[in-house]
Amino acid sequence: MKLTGITKVELTAHVSKNLDTICYRGSAPLAHLALISQSDVFDQVANPNGLQRDLSPKHASDAYEYASREKDPDYPRAYPEVVLNVRDKKILGIVPQSSQSTDSGANGDVRLTFDLGALQASKVYVSRVDGNHRLYYAAGDERQRDPILVEVPFQIHVGLTREQERSLFVDINSNQKGLNTSHLAIMKGRLTPEEEEVRDHLDRWIARKLSEDPQSPWHGLIHLGGSKKGSRAQGLTRLVNFASVQGGTQKLISKSQYLHDLNDPEVKYIIIRNYWSAVQTVFATEWADAKNHLLLKNVGVWSLSFLGAAIIDRCIPRMQYTVKDMAAHLQRCQGAFDWRKDATGPKAVSGMSGNQAALIIAGEMAQELSDDTGGGLKDLQEKIKSELAVPDGQHRLTK
Repeated sequence: MKLTGITKVELTAHVSKNLDTICYRGSAPLAHLALISQSDVFDQVANPNGLQRDLSPKHASDAYEYASREKDPDYPRAYPEVVLNVRDKKILGIVPQSSQSTDSGANGDVRLTFDLGALQASKVYVSRVDGNHRLYYAAGDERQRDPILVEVPFQIHVGLTREQERSLFVDINSNQKGLNTSHLAIMKGRLTPEEEEVRDHLDRWIARKLSEDPQSPWHGLIHLGGSKKGSRAQGLTRLVNFASVQGGTQKLISKSQYLHDLNDPEVKYIIIRNYWSAVQTVFATEWADAKNHLLLKNVGVWSLSFLGAAIIDRCIPRMQYTVKDMAAHLQRCQGAFDWRKDATGPKAVSGMSGNQAALIIAGEMAQELSDDTGGGLKDLQEKIKSELAVPDGQHRLTK
């Protein structure tokens, strides 16, 4: 239910300096910050002097869900400051709260009073310089969202010009370095309980196991994001990013019909790990000399992931899942392409990149495969589980 009927919002703030600006900082209910501020969305026709990017409803909804979820002492939440600028000073009253406080820049506490009754719908009185998506649903809506009354930090400026607003907006948004996708995926995986990770992010779970499992051909080769100094100090070279392997795993899983039908995630992992071990065996030169070949680059990982779905879908109906089984199929298409970086000619992979190129490469390699099938999904799953089982009920990760 949307928060309504409030004519004034009072905030307690501290007069503060932030590099070249004097501002007011404090914390307040997120819904109250939403009530006092408005978005000024850039539109090259309707609002060419606007500031904000177009709203992403999903991004705003995710921000709402994050702020409104139940408190978990093990995983505390935190928001960066919401940055606002009061364009029209008529709606704001500033009252010092101590003898050291003034509204002109001296340190101290002040009370900021916003007159909501004076706001008109068509005008931006308090601009959202940073935090529009966090604020968009914060006051609730006419549907299922309730107001968010938990407190978040704010930074309020008064009287910045449009150009000064725009300058801060650019500084805040253009100077942020995007987080490495591999690093982000690993951090998310570590925060997610394993049962939930397997259910909702099977590709990430399998990719992480490929990285951590000593019997995996990818063990020690995957860069998980963050610094590489530790690896370099040990003389290790991480040849591929985690995001590439996760992306390849997602493509393999989504393309394979038979993997989808298996209901044991550990079995799915064993099959995928064995497939990559077969790749390492058949393409031994390309794998060992990754610096001079493209096999372990994105185009190679993704091409062989798409191909892996085709090979696995030929192996499973035949009750095959071992490295030897899959290597036999890979050998049929081993010579379809030249993976050397400096290769030229019709078989050269050099110069090819992207998802579409990976599909083309995998499709041409798959044409070399046999299409004989014969079946037993349930029997195969039980066979793998029985061969991997150990007395404590865990799986033995053998090839």
